[in-house]
Amino acid sequence: MGVEQTWVEDAIDAIESTKIRHHNYESTRARLAASCRATFRGELIVLVGPSRVGKTRCIRDALDVPRENIPDANAWMRVVVVDAGNDSRGGEFSTKGFMAECLRGIHHPIYGVPAEDDPWEEHLQAKIHRAPEAMLRMALENALARRRTEYLVIDEAHHVRYAPGGDAAAARILDSYKCLANRTNIKLVLAGSYEMLSLLTLAPHLLGRQQPLEFSRYRSDSRLDVSAWEQVLRKFSESMRFDGSESLSSWNRYLFEGSHGCVGQLSRWLRAGLAMLLSEGGDVMTQEILKRCRLPAAQEASILSEIQDGERHMQCFSRSSGESSAPQPHAMQSEAGSAGNKSGKPRRKPFQRSSKRNKVGGRV
Repeated sequence: MGVEQTWVEDAIDAIESTKIRHHNYESTRARLAASCRATFRGELIVLVGPSRVGKTRCIRDALDVPRENIPDANAWMRVVVVDAGNDSRGGEFSTKGFMAECLRGIHHPIYGVPAEDDPWEEHLQAKIHRAPEAMLRMALENALARRRTEYLVIDEAHHVRYAPGGDAAAARILDSYKCLANRTNIKLVLAGSYEMLSLLTLAPHLLGRQQPLEFSRYRSDSRLDVSAWEQVLRKFSESMRFDGSESLSSWNRYLFEGSHGCVGQLSRWLRAGLAMLLSEGGDVMTQEILKRCRLPAAQEASILSEIQDGERHMQCFSRSSGESSAPQPHAMQSEAGSAGNKSGKPRRKPFQRSSKRNKVGGRV
């Protein structure tokens, strides 16, 4: 490997380690921290947003969770963070598997930490397999009390939709989270995609106990967002080399369209470009490299569609809550995302009829 390529590896490491405290991140973190402070025990907070927008790191920063989250000198854990994975048989969500994950996250001495003579965790896994789910849940409730836990953070919470039994089962699982928060006197923080908004409607008892927050992407119809996005590009450009006076800012619009205004997606794209640059022995980052690493149009369209559906759902919530800060339609969509509405006509809001006159006597 040539000496000139060392900067590419350094740039990859820099992107991985650098925490860009951009505007949307900071505003969401501040609001989340304040909401957590104002939430009573037994209630929950829901953080939604596009994939790869930075929800997990935002929660950890807002709640001041250390990188190595272990019990302190008093054996207490103020915050426990777990993932709701759909890693059971056939990609299903398993409630027992989730209980085991919670016990691991809280460092339960019996069901969460392997013994010194069990480095491959075979005995621990066998113990969990033999234990009834009710026993694991009781162990978790006792651990939350002993650890004096204040917050239980469930990341990727939308995966409960993959539980056997469909939406009805998902509603029961979400309701059980409410019961867990009540019984253990903790604050529950759920993080996930915009899918969480529709999932919560399956459990009406939760709606009065939750506060949904949005970690939004950057939008091209906001001067503040455009300025913040430019600052993100400048920060990423610091660790790269370009031809002449070029930088990531030279391709601002192109990078915005391909990442949909999400910093996490931009980071993934840039790292893919650096990997290609490293493998081919290139000296500088170019737009051509980034073009070759851009996601296929069909995948971009799918990602954008999911984001826009979630934003519309969040707007519906804002209107029902009396808020008036609903954003305008995105003005700078990718070609793949705008292909679905070639007529240019504005789309109707959900659940509204088409505005046309009924025939005389034809109204039902």
